[in-house]
Formats: sequence, C-alpha cells, structure tokens
Amino acid sequence: MRVVILTSVRAGLASRCLPALCNSTAIDVAGVVLAGPGAPAKRRHLARKLRKMMQIGPLGAINGIRMRAWYHDSGARDIESVAAAYGVPVWETSGVNTDETRSRLREAEADLGLSLGNPYIAPSVFSIPRLGMVNVHTELLPEYQGAQSVIWPIHEGQSETGFSIHRIDRTIDTGELLLVRRMPILFGDSLAETVRRTVAATMEAVPAGLVEVCENYEALKSAAVAQPRMKPFTTPTFGQFLRMELRHRQMRSRAAPAEAGEASEDRRKRAM
Repeated sequence: MRVVILTSVRAGLASRCLPALCNSTAIDVAGVVLAGPGAPAKRRHLARKLRKMMQIGPLGAINGIRMRAWYHDSGARDIESVAAAYGVPVWETSGVNTDETRSRLREAEADLGLSLGNPYIAPSVFSIPRLGMVNVHTELLPEYQGAQSVIWPIHEGQSETGFSIHRIDRTIDTGELLLVRRMPILFGDSLAETVRRTVAATMEAVPAGLVEVCENYEALKSAAVAQPRMKPFTTPTFGQFLRMELRHRQMRSRAAPAEAGEASEDRRKRAM
C-alpha cells in the first residue's frame, strides 16, 4: 500500500504516526504534504466566524480559546525532523485546498491519502489518491461527529472516548467507518487534567490503529459501515461547559473509589 500524508500540523498526529507507517513492510510512504493556513476568502471566513459566535456566544468563544491549550500535543516532534530520519520527503504548500497541494498529491501517485490534522478537505483534493483518503477523528463515531476529544462524552455522562478512522466524503466526519477504538476516560483532578491525560493516551494508540487500516484497507473497506447523520458538535457554549465541569466532578467522585480499590488489589497481589 503506497500512502501519502496530508497534514496542517507540524507536531501532531502525522509526526506520531509516520514512524509506525515507515516500520511496516506492507506500507510505502510516498511523502508528506505539509499544508499552511492558506488565504481564506475574507468575507466567507468572517461570515463563518460570526455564525459560530452567534451559536456559542462570546463567553463560549473566549472559553474555547482558553481550552485550546488542553489539546496541545507536547510529546509530538516536528514532522520534518521525523521524516528526515526515515528518508521521507516533505512538501510544503500554502494551504490544504490549493493547486500546490493537488499537484503534490498527484506527483505522489499514492493508493491512499491519510489526513492527519486538517480542516475541511475539498473533493478535488481527497479524490486524487487512487482509493481516496481516510481521516483520523480523535473521538468516537458516529456519536461525536465534529467533536473535540473527551469533553462531549463527559457532557453526555459517558466514561468512554476513543478514536475513529473513516473514509473522507463531502461533509466532516461522516464517511464510512473503517475502524473504531474505544478507550476509558482517564480522570484527573480537573477537567483540564482529564482532557490532557486522556488525549495523551489516545495519541499513543492511534499509530497502531492507522497501520492496521493501511495494511488491511481492502478488507476493511468491503466491511465499512455507513454512518448515520448525527447532530454535529462544536465548541461548547459557556452553559454547556459548566455542565461538563459539573458532570466531570460527579463522574470523578464515582471513579475515585473504584480506582482506589483497584490499587489496593494490585498491592495485595504483589504482596502475595
């Protein structure tokens, strides 16, 4: 399987997944397209920002900016240094949906494109690889289409998160499901700590899942599950965020006795 990576993030999923992909004897990495922010149409960009502001409110927008730090992947290396170590070329372009990116994807002559940290990808881009492109969504699908990791399951009172790998189609996070991995939420003392701990564990698990998809793509594609269209998620309003904080305290208090019991049992077994 010959693959090409498309990413808009210098240090993130792409740099985490590249070593695992290169170490697979069944996968040939043609290159990495590192896309810049591009030059968005100012009027359309402003209209989108205003719509979101009206949806989540000014307090939600301010809080969303504050929460970005919770998702920073401090353990990821720069993609160019990782690619250099494996002899994989990196091609920088000005944006995801640009002629430069389309040209580089054509040159790669890949069977499959891998989207690892990107905004919306146009059909004229994701249709270039022979088998199209797949995306890694770091939350469970179809339940949490468009959602940021961890916070929305907590909002819904669920103790599981995970990641999903799906084919890319014309709308965000709605393509056929190839792989879903469920993981427990790792509770910390605060919602921020819980997000950081759980996201770190998810990032560690993604590379093996992506390799599995690439190595078994034809079989997984033939068994792929179409997703129902669900309510899309976005940045929470301030009211929704307060509910997340409340649910987190409730769920953390229930999880603490169970964790203490497991730790006590582990100590007992080691003493035997």
